[in-house]
Amino acid sequence: MMNSKTPSFVDQAAAAFRRLLQKPYGPFAVAGAALLVVGCIVGVAAFSGGSEPASDPASASGMAAPTATPWVEPEDDKTYDAASGIIDTDVFTGTVLPESEDAGEEYVAETLFIGDSNTVRYMMYGKADLSNAIGVTSMGAGQITSLKCVDFKGYSDFVTIPKAVEIMQPRRVVVSFGTNNLFGSVDNFITAYKQGLAAIAEAYPYADVIVNAIPPLDKLRQNTNLTMKQVDSFNQALVKMCEEEGYKFLNSSEALKDPDTGWAKTDYTLSDGVHLSMKGVEALFEYVRTHAYITEDDRPLPLKKIPGRNETPPDLITSDPIAVRGQKTDNTIQVEFVVSPAGSAQIQGESIQKVAKGELCTKIDAVANSGWKFSHWTAQPTGSCGGDPWLTFRVPGDADPLNGIVVTAHFVEVATATPAPTATPAPSATPVPSATPDATATAAPTTTPEATSTAAPTATPTGTTVPTEQPTAEPTVQPTEQSTPVPTAEPTEQPTPVPTPEPTPEPTPAPTPTPTPAPTEAPTATPTETTAP
Repeated sequence: MMNSKTPSFVDQAAAAFRRLLQKPYGPFAVAGAALLVVGCIVGVAAFSGGSEPASDPASASGMAAPTATPWVEPEDDKTYDAASGIIDTDVFTGTVLPESEDAGEEYVAETLFIGDSNTVRYMMYGKADLSNAIGVTSMGAGQITSLKCVDFKGYSDFVTIPKAVEIMQPRRVVVSFGTNNLFGSVDNFITAYKQGLAAIAEAYPYADVIVNAIPPLDKLRQNTNLTMKQVDSFNQALVKMCEEEGYKFLNSSEALKDPDTGWAKTDYTLSDGVHLSMKGVEALFEYVRTHAYITEDDRPLPLKKIPGRNETPPDLITSDPIAVRGQKTDNTIQVEFVVSPAGSAQIQGESIQKVAKGELCTKIDAVANSGWKFSHWTAQPTGSCGGDPWLTFRVPGDADPLNGIVVTAHFVEVATATPAPTATPAPSATPVPSATPDATATAAPTTTPEATSTAAPTATPTGTTVPTEQPTAEPTVQPTEQSTPVPTAEPTEQPTPVPTPEPTPEPTPAPTPTPTPAPTEAPTATPTETTAP
């Protein structure tokens, strides 16, 4: 078998060549250096027996090739049955959240996500922030009630998750624990989870409680002591617990698992095979929105003011339950490029790259969407790393292959200019209202009636044009210049019907000098004589 290790004399020759070029007379020694290189090539060919070197994609791309033994499939994996891990949703109808219409970002914003280091990655990828996520690296379900892990500004000490839920007053909570509990028994895990969820519900009973499934592992995982058999058995126990306790179950494994193999889909985890990658988190949040649980909002109003928060220190828990290494040894670092806030820009270039320590990533451009402008780059966990929209990121020499690096392009919203207020048009002159005929206040008649003795005033007739069966003249409010007898308050021997209640819009005709006889059954030329009271 060919020895793939480079002979030492080749390295020495290369070093001598570099030193030669740095000398003042270096350009004159190029010919001699070239002869030296040719000699090295001939030596390598002789050393390798004249065979061509095997193709090495990692070397061709500039990445360092793995130096340890290849990953070997554990015996337990060989007997894994993907079908055994599928949750029967028909059995748990009413508990497992069914597919729904996309509830959108508003649904996400009013949901509080609680969990371990995968929940931390929700914030790293811009899917959530400190206003709607509590993530604690290495945390398990047994620490929900006891670990003080949430740092509110203005508080003298950290608070537990139940207390934080009470302070934040969410409409619902999605709780995601279990990966760090896989080494224990299922019974102990469920007992601890029940206590934690009960404490959350007691602290703030107005929030709906949703339990998220433990995410699947990648088959080529770092820690081979973690198995998909464990994950499946824990999830089966979780959905039963939710059925018994009245919680809802988010079966997100449907979105993250390869349906054929039962393991996590390709590129849905980091190099460690445990933590979700950006691609996995994006698939998870799409599932969250399309399996929404929306009930009547019965939170007491008005909601109390929520204090600001500081990030939970990543080393709050110093022991990592799943840090045991397995046989997979890939020394490349997974670098993911994201934007914050989500939707503010687009990444142009390879957003996920695997690069050796100390090497450069390929160039990335962060292109702002309308209404946003670039601010700066940061790398998690190294800090600020650039002030231009384009970036060629160098992987630190001490980067951790397990957690990888997330490089974030930060954008700020562009303030839009407020349009100048338009001049308010001057109000138009109010037109003088035209004279409207009034049923009671009418102009004096133009023709003065003769002084004849009448029983009813003749200055203004009633406001009708159609005579009633027994029309009589309505007395006016103002008497005419010529006094007329006061009308009687009591009906005559032959009473007349009440005039119509609404006057017609047309003006009444001017009164005639002589009264018009009323069309009664026994009409008379003159009205009946009455005696004034």
